[in-house]
Amino acid sequence: MQSTHFVRRVAMTLLVILALALSACGGGQTAQPTAAPQPTAAPTAAPQPTAAPTAAPQPTAAPTAATTDEPIVVGLMTDNSGLLAIYGPMLERGFTLGVEYATNGTNAVAGRPIKVVVKDTASTPETGVALAREAIESDGADVLVGSPSSPVALAISAVAAENKIIYIAAPAATPALTGDNFNIYTFRAGRTSVQDALTMSAALLQTGKKFIQIAQDNAFGRGSAGAFYATVKALGGEFVLNDTAEGAGTVFAPPDTTDFTPYINQLLDSGAEVLIVTWSGTGFVPMFQQMQQLGVFDVMTVATGFGDNQTMVNGYADAIGSVGVSVYHYSLFDNPVNKWFTERHKAAYGTPPDLFTESGFNAAIMLVKALEATKGDPTAEGMIAALESMTFDGPKGTYTVRASDHVLLQPMTLVRLLNTTDPDFKFFELVTLFTPEQTAPPCMVPAAMNRCP
Repeated sequence: MQSTHFVRRVAMTLLVILALALSACGGGQTAQPTAAPQPTAAPTAAPQPTAAPTAAPQPTAAPTAATTDEPIVVGLMTDNSGLLAIYGPMLERGFTLGVEYATNGTNAVAGRPIKVVVKDTASTPETGVALAREAIESDGADVLVGSPSSPVALAISAVAAENKIIYIAAPAATPALTGDNFNIYTFRAGRTSVQDALTMSAALLQTGKKFIQIAQDNAFGRGSAGAFYATVKALGGEFVLNDTAEGAGTVFAPPDTTDFTPYINQLLDSGAEVLIVTWSGTGFVPMFQQMQQLGVFDVMTVATGFGDNQTMVNGYADAIGSVGVSVYHYSLFDNPVNKWFTERHKAAYGTPPDLFTESGFNAAIMLVKALEATKGDPTAEGMIAALESMTFDGPKGTYTVRASDHVLLQPMTLVRLLNTTDPDFKFFELVTLFTPEQTAPPCMVPAAMNRCP
């Protein structure tokens, strides 16, 4: 295969990612300084029992939560000011349209309006924790949704578990969220980096057997690198550097890297035939520019995830003809949901939906369907029962929440880049559409929890 046909793909991250790292929270930076004192706000929950005397008759009302017109409050953990700020608006727009779609325009379930409180985590786990607590303790959030950053998502997941409320994670891709760090309150509305790896690894092994990776040194990067490492090894490939489970055959670099020269030199000295890149955020373009300048594309196949539409326009002009994984692209799916989604997004925002808009849309559908099943009651026990094994139609087709680990099984696509100039961002042609079963990752919940079949 000639170097001009080498695979190049923007990583999420995603994880996003992401890419995931992936982070998110809307609500303005001014919320961050006030977030630190929030743990002291926990005692404000204590006065609630004072309502008990007047609420003595209320236990009988609990099962009929649907009869109240109290809003269901969603803490939308996005990213508008961090390393992954380009993904925050995608998540927010997707969630907004998903609620509209799933509720037939009423933005209410069982007579209860859905109120969204947006929080900007700025790609920082500490900020994500503070704002998740603020959403729960000060804003009365019943459910948390988000974020693009994998490290932030892992932190928010722990807060949700502490408070025994549902967290629907999107679009963060780290496998740990539904693996090593699994808890019963966290569900996915996007894919994992293992699903990315399963989609792409078989194709890459046709171009070479000696692999190396470069990835961000954070939860998203390490999770994705580990996923590719395990998948490639299982299919007969070998890694020429750092060939251990911890090293994952990868050169790791800080997420805020701008000068990639020392890392690229390690890649060039490795003798690898195939390079897998996992990167999300602002560093992606300079990294690929420097790889071009130093001749990486002349000596090895370069594979990475195709990214958002603007990144494709600005960074992929020299990658025409390459193939790779697309998490979601509106032009690839012909079904009623994607048609509605695309037309409504264009009407509302002037552009078609983007890379991570779909996972925000999915999160809203999952939330509404679960609330319909519980008759508007957002408490965790009923929501967990409704979400586990849920199947729904979304922009990519049919999705299923796997009960064992809360991974979202979904169609995945291998695509070829045709251009970067189409005014409607129609850049790709579909090479292979993989079924949810073909890219279903193994259950990675710790054995002690006895959840994996």
